[in-house]
Amino acid sequence: MTKNDNNKMEKIMAASSETLSLIITEEECYLVLKALDLYSRIWIGQYDRIDDLSIYDTGDKWNQNSVSHMLFQQIRDLQIPFLTGRGDYTCCSLGIWSDKTDIRAINAYDIQQRLRYEVSWYKNPEGDITVNYDKPWIRGDLGDFSVFCHRNDDDVIVTLYLSEGQLKTIQTALEVLRLLIRREIKLAFMFFTSNEEALSFAEELTKVYKGFEFCSFSSDKDYGRKIYGDLISKTAMLMERINKTSEEKAYVEYIRVNIPPANPFIPFEEAVKILDQPFEHFKKTRRKILPNDVLNYPGAGFLTKAIGRERSTTDYLLVWYEGKTRTEYYYEGEDFLFKHGG
Repeated sequence: MTKNDNNKMEKIMAASSETLSLIITEEECYLVLKALDLYSRIWIGQYDRIDDLSIYDTGDKWNQNSVSHMLFQQIRDLQIPFLTGRGDYTCCSLGIWSDKTDIRAINAYDIQQRLRYEVSWYKNPEGDITVNYDKPWIRGDLGDFSVFCHRNDDDVIVTLYLSEGQLKTIQTALEVLRLLIRREIKLAFMFFTSNEEALSFAEELTKVYKGFEFCSFSSDKDYGRKIYGDLISKTAMLMERINKTSEEKAYVEYIRVNIPPANPFIPFEEAVKILDQPFEHFKKTRRKILPNDVLNYPGAGFLTKAIGRERSTTDYLLVWYEGKTRTEYYYEGEDFLFKHGG
């Protein structure tokens, strides 16, 4: 465990075999998250999220009599027959972890969870109550991965340590986003289906979308056009770098892992002494949220464990409360599992 140039604690660990390193900026990170989110939502039938790009004036997406609405509904009924008759695509979809959800959607959501989680905690070590700070539930078949963040002047640089499958998932999501930005609805849906009837409806949707004007407001006449240009440019640059990473296959031998800077490192023996102190409430959790009425007890704390494909399984964070004073300790060791019943 060492301090880096930003005076933050980090650990260098051996990488698993065939680990690729993708380095992106914070702004590019949010573009990746947007692409992964939209990609997974299309898989589960939430086609209305396509219009959330806010580039084109597509009218009222709740208008069930519009041509685009009827075409999307027909595609949804073909793609997810289980939902036929259960509700409109704007208000009814599969759950991301449904047993009927395509594994590619779940893999994309896994990557989205881990990436937003690591960047959120790095930028705000105190945590928050939004979904960004919830422990990722990795349910796909590509496994977990590690993310390392560091600052370069005023920007946050994010390094993703990925398998080839995870990198391919990001590539595909960005390509789908690029096609949707360009209103190539049929080409985008070819990533989701080979059903000729569904693709014929997507082809009709392409024609409909080509007829839409850019979003325009009295305060900003070029609103949609500017978003279009900005997304096209940034997506192209990011995809070029990802494609290069995929082609070169420069596997890394080591990865870097962030250690929360607010947590002083202490030896395991000292941590055990703290755990040996009598207290009324103890909770093991990943979230830095106080359990209900925790401050009413004479002493309280919770323990977290860093997990993940590239992560050490013996790193723990102890958060200890005495009254309203909060102390955080970072340490290594597994003995507490036996000593304190896990």
